[in-house]
Amino acid sequence: MSTSLLYHGFGIRDYRHLKTEYQHGTIVFHIEKKDSRRYCKLCLSRDVIKFGRVSRRLRTVPIGAKKVFLEVHLHRLKCKNCGRIALEPLEIAYPKKSWTKALGRYVVELLKHTTVKDVAEHLGMSWDTVKDIHEQDLEKKLKRRSLKGLRYIGIDEISVGKGHKYLTIVVDLESGEVVWVGDGRDSQSLEDFFKRLKRSKAQIKAVAMDMWPAYIAAVLKYFPSEVIVYDKYHIIADCNRMLDELRRKETRQASLIEKKIFLGTRYLLLKGQEKIKDKKEAKEKLERLLKLNKPLNTAYLLKEELRQLWACEDREKAKGYLENWLSKAFASGIRLVMKFAKKVSKFKNQILNWFGKPVTTAVVEGINNKIKVLKRQAYGFRDMRYFKLRIYFIRSATYALFG
Repeated sequence: MSTSLLYHGFGIRDYRHLKTEYQHGTIVFHIEKKDSRRYCKLCLSRDVIKFGRVSRRLRTVPIGAKKVFLEVHLHRLKCKNCGRIALEPLEIAYPKKSWTKALGRYVVELLKHTTVKDVAEHLGMSWDTVKDIHEQDLEKKLKRRSLKGLRYIGIDEISVGKGHKYLTIVVDLESGEVVWVGDGRDSQSLEDFFKRLKRSKAQIKAVAMDMWPAYIAAVLKYFPSEVIVYDKYHIIADCNRMLDELRRKETRQASLIEKKIFLGTRYLLLKGQEKIKDKKEAKEKLERLLKLNKPLNTAYLLKEELRQLWACEDREKAKGYLENWLSKAFASGIRLVMKFAKKVSKFKNQILNWFGKPVTTAVVEGINNKIKVLKRQAYGFRDMRYFKLRIYFIRSATYALFG
């Protein structure tokens, strides 16, 4: 075998071929480094002499369906310059790995088109080995990422297991890339990220998030409140939860005849008016309920009015609109509505920040949906570090690489 074939076929340079063996359906190439290319790994001097040898077997890129191994004959070298005796360096593989860098690149390329399970079966390797190769590659890519260019970020949490197990996800709202995956959903889950962000001197202009107290505390520790933009979709979702809780309360207090009118109205209350205006039956059913129950009617109208807040032309008009809405909500006398209004009033400025920085967590929600699909297709996950790395690169993934 020529050195050219070693280089072009397997990415091996500076080695010479000794012999080829065929063992149990596999191909084994015996190779050793050329004398002229040996050097002391401690002082880099080429003035060395051989001082014994060992061999190391590595898995490399297959030939067709045949597994290929490299039996690398490594020499201990005595350096005439520094006097040290050490095993010559092995550049074609990583320390303590049984596969070559060329095989690692081949596996990563295959993983762009299929799953970990399929690659493992195709190459006759273990699932864990393929996963380790991919994990190492993702870690190298992640280290090369910089936070310096971040300007707009979104923060949200996702449930990844039973027993209230969460991950905190931070996304670059401009590129759509996941820039942080933290354990839990407390303020500590963002601490290391914000420290790195400060060191990178990134100029953060806006942080889109919901009104979760732990996230608020974490952001305010490092940034002024002016950067916080409370996500409008989360605010409306909170309002809908309030409305649904009120519906359940009113249903319990209704008479048997009235309860029949409550049946099947949950989603009608939560939907926007525009979604049922052309549905005669649904519209009439909702109107019967609102005519029957005054508290629900008031809360529903307030919900619909709140949805129009973000249609205001500027912050000043929105401020007046929101203050008017809060006055109506507090004047309603409905405990649940007043409780929600108190929460909105507390974070009024951060809600209004949207009018200078119109960002939402919609991108983060999209990422979270992809993570849920990944988790389902994985049927759980055995390695949290690998799962988190997959999340960092989920935007560019074309396959669920757990399978």
